[in-house]
Amino acid sequence: MAKKKKTPLFQVTDYFGNLVVLHEDWWIGHILDPNEGHPQMVGYENLVQRVVHDPFEVRLSTKASTGAVFISDVGVGPSPEGIRVVVGYPSITFEKGGGHGTVITAYPIDLVRYSTPRIGKIIGRRGR
Repeated sequence: MAKKKKTPLFQVTDYFGNLVVLHEDWWIGHILDPNEGHPQMVGYENLVQRVVHDPFEVRLSTKASTGAVFISDVGVGPSPEGIRVVVGYPSITFEKGGGHGTVITAYPIDLVRYSTPRIGKIIGRRGR
């Protein structure tokens, strides 16, 4: 049986210089899933792309051992606090660039519901 080819929704160079892809089926079937995902992200795929490329801040992911959380500026997206985009990489060397990654999830920041976010230390920030 032939493997179904995944269609990229977008590819973008991230903050570190890696090529990051978001597949259309993952965006629709996982991230926007009305039961388990973040349906409020409908229509924000261009924002997700921009945040991966030019984030306000990047932190280590605590969910993906070789991942990063890209954080937008406040006041953008479906939440006044902005959005976060989690990208997984196949290697811990992603901070050196030249590799590749995949968007795992994207969601609006909710400081009321999650006042203590489960994200790691800062590894990048705009203007530094």
